[in-house]
Amino acid sequence: MKKRMDWHKLLSSDRLVSEVDTSGISVGRTPFEKDVDKVIFSGAFRRLNRKTQVHPIAANDHIHTRLTHSLEVAQVGRALGQSIGTRIASELPKGLTAYDIGSILQAACLAHDIGNPPFGHAGEEAMGHWFEANGPRIFRHLSKEHKHDLETFEGNAQGFRILTQTENNLFRGGLNLTYATLATFLKYPRTSRDPSRKFGAYITEEKILGQIAEHVGLININKHRWCRHPLAYLVEAADDICYGILDLEDAVELKILMFDDVEKILLKPFSKQEKEKIQNSYPTKKSYRINLGRIRGPVFNFLISGAIDAFTNNYDRIMSGEAEQYIFDLLDADDPRRRLIAESKALTKNETFQDSKKLETELGSYATFECLLETFCQAALDVAQHLKSPKDEAPLIWRSVRVLQLLGDHAPSEGNEPPGLPWSSYQCLRRVIDFTSGMTDNYATYIAKQLQGMAFTGVQRP
Repeated sequence: MKKRMDWHKLLSSDRLVSEVDTSGISVGRTPFEKDVDKVIFSGAFRRLNRKTQVHPIAANDHIHTRLTHSLEVAQVGRALGQSIGTRIASELPKGLTAYDIGSILQAACLAHDIGNPPFGHAGEEAMGHWFEANGPRIFRHLSKEHKHDLETFEGNAQGFRILTQTENNLFRGGLNLTYATLATFLKYPRTSRDPSRKFGAYITEEKILGQIAEHVGLININKHRWCRHPLAYLVEAADDICYGILDLEDAVELKILMFDDVEKILLKPFSKQEKEKIQNSYPTKKSYRINLGRIRGPVFNFLISGAIDAFTNNYDRIMSGEAEQYIFDLLDADDPRRRLIAESKALTKNETFQDSKKLETELGSYATFECLLETFCQAALDVAQHLKSPKDEAPLIWRSVRVLQLLGDHAPSEGNEPPGLPWSSYQCLRRVIDFTSGMTDNYATYIAKQLQGMAFTGVQRP
């Protein structure tokens, strides 16, 4: 008999660390609504306002940042959650409703990009390139698994580390979200030791991943891998819907794509009568922002229905951990909703990602990360040696002392090490990677310039 996950465990409102609420202001808020608030009021979430979605350091205020993207994904996720919650109402634990499912999805969607570095995917590539080139020198004394863990920067795993370890309560639960929200957040519930290219937890968080998986009843596939939480499919669907469509709107705003080309793709699945109804709602043909807004509603409804159908039609496979595809890939190959997502992504990849201005800025991010990582990783190795050595035998050089001061209370020091673990080179490197990957685009650029001796050029501090 096939194993099957159980909503009574999957929707656990328990938290990583038990907490007593004595504030008296949370009356009427569910545990999952508290998760939403915890994410929104975190510093890591706030910094997404200055992090790239697709176009680095865009001067145009209409262009999406990671923050505006995350807010929009959360709205779509909540709608998906409430819709699916209504369909599975008879299976929900007593006292939980479709509204709770919507809140879990909203919280997980708000956090889904919280671990992304400056400059978006280009930042991930830049960090990976630097580690690949310099890893043999920087990590020569580390174990093979620790080398791989550090050299493979993964935004999903970094986000999981922020939520469970580093934000607000350092090494004491992080944001201390519910098990249900954390499991829903996990797009790739596997550790860096799993051979898959993408993963959701570094070695530092693998025990926490196992703890969450066991608590909510995720089906174990192997020692380092579990099946997805059913709601994780809907987080991914909300993300696909938003960036698949809204990245095209940004491209029109930046004049990388013409409105007519985007309109043609987005209205392609609709009947002639439906197209005319949408087009007749345009105030003028030149009002592309309003016109895109008029298109967006019907397109979102069309794609949301596709995600719901894919989930419900494959419900048994999802609940037994057998469905590993993206949610839209669970639809038939000729389903127009699947084709629309695919064609929208292809247009973005082939046109938007090749824009010359975007490429120039992304190439600059490589130079920024070369400066940041060289400086901060060397300081991490220096402090690790200092903390491991007998007193005064390995004093910190002046530059490393000043570099580590930028980390403030989060700099590795005696008394703030991970519980039960000494400050090793690996742990110190992990902390400086936390810091550099948490920078905004503006701050990363500013600090790199300062480190290169440009402190007296009059550049304003972000």
